[in-house]
Amino acid sequence: MKFRPVLAVSVAIGLLLPGAFSYGQSRRLAFSIQAGGAGHEENNLNVALAGGLSLTVPMTKRLSVTAEIDYWNTGSQDSSYRKLNKGRLAVTPILLGVKYEFEGNGYFTPYAVAGAGYVGTKFHIGSPGSIPEVTIDQSVRSGWAAFFGGGVLWHLSAFWDFFTEIDYLIRTAPAQTVTCDQNLGTTIDDIWVNLHVVYWKFGLRFLF
Repeated sequence: MKFRPVLAVSVAIGLLLPGAFSYGQSRRLAFSIQAGGAGHEENNLNVALAGGLSLTVPMTKRLSVTAEIDYWNTGSQDSSYRKLNKGRLAVTPILLGVKYEFEGNGYFTPYAVAGAGYVGTKFHIGSPGSIPEVTIDQSVRSGWAAFFGGGVLWHLSAFWDFFTEIDYLIRTAPAQTVTCDQNLGTTIDDIWVNLHVVYWKFGLRFLF
């Protein structure tokens, strides 16, 4: 008979712990490391492996502010008119967002995130042609972008979460093609590069 209070307390803790665990996690600073793939809408650009770091700062029970930096380096194919030539495009998004966590079950928590930031870009052109008298160079301008997405947190322990997320990055970047012909002079052509990206990522986050 004397074990009944202990049993009752144990059952109560078992029923309340998932909710308390979920609430406690949403109120703590979190650092994340992530990897995944970045798929560009521009069909001239390849899918690239991506990685990054992020920090989540809780504001309320469900709302948090996120800061994130990512990186990927993708190849461009042989171009058609007013496209990037064959080469490598490095992309570095630095993003600030607001995350909203929906009601979870104590183990899995779905969430949505949206925000904006600065996207750094650097393009290294390949071998654009075989005519010695003509040299071609291209550049892609860095600038501002918006993003939105969603994901799911899987609470592994009091200090670790696994997560998977899909984001959509929105940016169209101005670019230039500079052609130097020893006979005809220099020509500058202003073009636009579609940098809209679907970024799928997964990783671990540590809660302080």
